[in-house]
Amino acid sequence: MKKKFQKLVEPHKLHSKLGDTFEFVGDLFIVFLIILLFYLGFLALVDIGHDLIAGKTPFEELLAKFIYIFILTELFRLMIIYLRERRVDIPTVIKTTLIAILREVIIKAPHYKFLDFIGISLLLLSLGVLLYAPEFFPKREKPVKLKKKAVKRAIRRKLEL
Repeated sequence: MKKKFQKLVEPHKLHSKLGDTFEFVGDLFIVFLIILLFYLGFLALVDIGHDLIAGKTPFEELLAKFIYIFILTELFRLMIIYLRERRVDIPTVIKTTLIAILREVIIKAPHYKFLDFIGISLLLLSLGVLLYAPEFFPKREKPVKLKKKAVKRAIRRKLEL
């Protein structure tokens, strides 16, 4: 019994099991968010359909609702990319942010003052630079140098598992 417990508590095995558990819980959380986004998108489509049938909704409001659906779609795509590749896709986040800012500008533009437009312009400019800057800078990753002893230890650990 004591040997079994010691094998379970070995640092690399414990970290591996905890990591797997937390990754699974994180995946469940992302799946819940995807279901929630899908539900919100469905409600938004029903709302737009109701407004189009009623015909009393102003054009600006309908346009804002359509853009809201685009934002939900981009967020949905971002979650799918995360589940597949285990990374947050920064260009998708930036594009979603740009769409959300433009939606707010379309809705609230008549109420903005001159300085508000300057601030929004600077924000859009900085997001645009963030979106296209990586294309102009080549990626240079430094190779990882491992010591021979560390490589041998890692191989032995793999063989023990």
